[in-house]
This record gives sequence, structure tokens and C-alpha cells, in this order.
Amino acid sequence: MKIVPRFLFVIGCLILNVLCICIIIIGVFQINYSYKIYPGVNVWGTDISGFTKSEALDLLNNKTSYVKSDAIALKDNDVQWSFTPSELGMKYQIEEIVDEAYAVGRDGPLISDLLSQWESYYMGVHLSPVVVLDVVMIEELVKGIAKLVDEDASDASFSVIGSVFTLDPGKKGRVVDVKKSVENIVDPLSEFTKADINLVVNEYQPIQIDANEQREIGQNIVDEPLTILVQEPQSIDGEPWIIDRKTLVDMLVFDKTLGETQETYRVTVNRDRMREFLVFAGEQLFVRPMNAKFKYDDELEVLSVLESAKFGRELDIDASLDHIIDTLEDGHNNAYFQFKTVDPIVGDGITKSDLGIDGLVSESKTFFRGSGDSRMQNISAGSEMISGILIAPGEEFSFNKHLGDISLDTGFAEAWIIYGGRTIQGVGGGICQVSTTLFRTAFYGGYPILERNPHAYRVGYYEQGANSPGPGLDATIFSPVADFRFLNDRNDWLLIESYLDLDEQSLSYKFYSGNDSRKVSVSEPSISDVVEAKDPVYEFNSDLDDGEIRQVDWENEGAKVVVERKVENNGFVIIDEEISTRYQPWGSVYQFGEGAELPEEVVVLEKEESDQQ
Repeated sequence: MKIVPRFLFVIGCLILNVLCICIIIIGVFQINYSYKIYPGVNVWGTDISGFTKSEALDLLNNKTSYVKSDAIALKDNDVQWSFTPSELGMKYQIEEIVDEAYAVGRDGPLISDLLSQWESYYMGVHLSPVVVLDVVMIEELVKGIAKLVDEDASDASFSVIGSVFTLDPGKKGRVVDVKKSVENIVDPLSEFTKADINLVVNEYQPIQIDANEQREIGQNIVDEPLTILVQEPQSIDGEPWIIDRKTLVDMLVFDKTLGETQETYRVTVNRDRMREFLVFAGEQLFVRPMNAKFKYDDELEVLSVLESAKFGRELDIDASLDHIIDTLEDGHNNAYFQFKTVDPIVGDGITKSDLGIDGLVSESKTFFRGSGDSRMQNISAGSEMISGILIAPGEEFSFNKHLGDISLDTGFAEAWIIYGGRTIQGVGGGICQVSTTLFRTAFYGGYPILERNPHAYRVGYYEQGANSPGPGLDATIFSPVADFRFLNDRNDWLLIESYLDLDEQSLSYKFYSGNDSRKVSVSEPSISDVVEAKDPVYEFNSDLDDGEIRQVDWENEGAKVVVERKVENNGFVIIDEEISTRYQPWGSVYQFGEGAELPEEVVVLEKEESDQQ
């Protein structure tokens, strides 16, 4: 019984001694590592056991020299840029990992910390610092290098010096692929290795051009002027159209053409510039189609063809453009205008029913007794041109447009005309007999008068005949400033016919159309503000025979003349107007030759005065 207690006592003393020893050992251990990192802790394989935080920090900073080394080289052909990882935005968080290492075995309750220390001692604790890589910084650095590397592509260009066409085919462009280049840099940095990295550079070609072929085309274009011809020329066409070399050079361009795989360049003529030229040429080359001219048979009440219709032509600008450019590119400098046929509106086979013509709706007659041969020739030529013509419903009639050019070439002669306040010789004198007769026919037919210009003074021709309406219903024309125009406001076509009687010395116009029941009433002319005629004057004319005196103008009183017209249709007044005319007083004019005996106290105009009037 006494043996057991003694044994237990001995055992208890031994255990107590062991505990005391352990406590002493642990205490000594803790004291020894009170400001040091516990055993078994390493960072990136570097044992930092027993180091203070500052000692561990110094050690690890020396171990991370990679970030300060010239580890990365960027290359572009023979050019190189070297950078440390630090310059590329790479850094380690060393202080944070040292704090973490020091906290091993110190961040919990005693028992837990002792266990952590025991585990660290026997098992080890392996830590890695956080690596920060600033990709945005790398990207900005690469962008800066890209500014030195990037090159714009140079497209092809040409020049013409003298007669020589020179062509530069251009050069390729280069662009750094920033995204891919950055990816290539990040890879070795992530593995802490050195690397020579080629910048990713994309090269792109300028628009392709066959320099030799296009140089030849360009040279052929500028070698000679461009001559453009009309294949079937008419009298109005004149000489061929020529575009000189300088103008051709100014028109040259590179035209981009989309091929199957890429765009290409070709030397050609600027289509817009050439189109401008063709638009202008088209205006000169246009030939208006001519409707058929007709005569109405009053007895048979049918139309007969007086003059067949004529086709017109219009420049086909698109076809001409393509043809001219193809011709030039093929090395030729003679091309042809391309035309489209323009059909007349009214052909030979039209009938009065097609036109809505029922019969005569208006007619008028004037006389030209006492006219000279030249004046009668002009009346004949003018009335022939404006006869048999058709005016569409709603169409405006223009005397000047239908008469056309008044010249010796178109059948007119020189005769007396009123110009600049005088009666003088001029081509087409007497044509106002035609415009006046036509005006009266339209006036009495109830058509709206759009433009009418009176003579400066009363003309005796227009007041001849028993049925003359008297003054105030004349109409002068002088292209392009003075015209006679009226509107065909009927729903049917209007046929205009002239009738010239040289024996009677009269001119008549007849209007044929549909009858819309309009009634026209015209007042007698109201004459007021009468002014006496001027005194006669004499002027020398060297073309007259010796002693000859010839009267070339006759006196007339000045006056204001008013004629009223009212037009009704189906009980409605459609026109109610006044035609007012102010005639100037006029004096007789005589011309005389050398040695002529003049009356006493007459006014003789000097040559300078005659020229000025």
C-alpha cells in the first residue's frame, strides 16, 4: 500500500519536471523569436526564419532585382527599345508579404499560435508576394513607340511635265498592333524571364496599280488633243469639237475600281469634268424635233400634211461619256458623240379628231399695200415659218421661238425697221406685219395675251383696209427683248395657218381648234391725248443718186389709244381687259443725195446726229 503512493509521487514529479522544462523551452523560444519570424517561413523559396521584419524586407528586396533589370527588349527591324519590368509597370508588394510572414504564429489564441509555430517548424509555410502588373502603362508605352513606327500608306500619284506623263506607284503603310504587342510583353513578365520581343506591325498596301500599264494609258491620253466628231453631221454642227492637251491634263484622275479581292487604280478622265463638257456640248448639239405641219381643208374638213414631221436628236451624255473614256484609255484621241433620237409629238398620220379640231375659231387680215419688195419678202418668209404649226392645250405660243433666227441665211432681206427712235434699214423689216396679224387673230379668238409690245408710233400699214380695227392693236417684236406670246387655254390643239395674197397685198391668219362656245366683244379704239406730228427732217445719204430725195418715214400724230376686250365662255366672263397704247408723235424723214435741192427752212441732220439717233 505504501509502494503505490510513492510511485505516483515519483511519476508526478517527473511530469512536473517535464512540464517545467517545456515551459522553459517554450519561453526561451518565444523570447528568442519575440521580434523575429518563426522558423519554417519562406517567401519564394527564400528562408526568412529568424529575421526581423526589416532584415527580411532587405533580403527580399535584394532577391527581387528582376524588376530593375533590363529584362525586356522591344524590336522593330534594326531599332530596339530596352525596358526594366519596373518601367513597364511591374512591382512587388514586399512589405505586405513580410507582414504576413511575421504574423505566422502570432495572429490567434496562444494554443492556436503554438500549433501554428509547431506546424511552421516541422511543415514549413510557403508564401509568395503579390505581383502588380500595370497593363494600361504597358499599353501607353507601346502607343508611344507606335507613333515612331507607324507610317501612312502613300497612294499612287502622277504628274505631267511638258508632254511627259510620270507616275509614282505609291508605298505601303505600317501600323503597330498595340493589343497583340502588349500581350507578347505580358507573357515573359508573368514568368519573370528576360525576352526580346518583336513589335507586332501590320503592313498594308496602297491601292494596287500596274504602273507600266497605267503610265502608258496616261501618256496616250495627253499626247494629243481629243477630237470629238458627229458621225452624221448636220448643218448646225460646224467644226469638230476639240479638247486641248492642257484641258485633258487638268481632267486626268486616278479612278478607284473594286476588283474581286482588292481595289485598284486606273488612270482616266474625271467623269464629272467630262460630263460638264458634254452637258454644254449637248445644249449646242440638240436638234428639236419638228411636229408635222398641216393645212385644214375648209370644204372637206380634213387635215392634209403640209410638211412632214422631223425627228430630233439629243446627246446621250452617259453613252458619250463611256465611249470617250474608253476611246482615250484604248490609246485613241478621236471619239464620237452618241445621240438619242427624239420623236416629234405630232406625226404625219394624226387626224383632226385626234387633235380635237372642229373648225375655224378665229381669223384676221392685214394689208401691206405700198410695201417694197424687201418688206414683202420678209412678210412672206415670216408667215411661211409660222404656218401649219400646232399648239398643244395649255401650251404657250412664242412668236420669237417659232420664228427662229432672222438673218439673210434664213430667207430674210434688209428693209425698213423701227429702231432707236428711228426708221432704219435692218434685216427682217416688215416682220411685225406678221406678228401684228397673228396678235389680232389671237386677240379676236379670245386667247389670253401673255406679252404684246406696241410700236413706238402709229404704222399706216396696220390701219389699211375697210375692216381695219384702227390703231391700238399692233404688235412689234425684236428678239430677244420684245416678243409676242399667248396661251392656248382651250382643251384642244390649235392649228395656226397663214395665207399670203401678193396680188391683194394682204396677210391672213386662221386659227382652227375645238369650239368651246366662247364669245369675244371688242370696243372701238378710244383715242385721247393727241399730240401733233413732228416737223420733217432731212439727212444725207451718199448711196442716193445726185439730186435724189427719198422719203423713208412718214409723219404721225402721237396719242393714247385704249381698246377694251371681254371674253365670255358658257355665261362666265373669263377675260375683261384694256389694251392701252401710248404712241409717240412722229415726223417725216427724207434722205437726199449730193446736190439735191431741199425745201427752205428744213432741219438737216448732220452725219454725227444721224448716227446717234
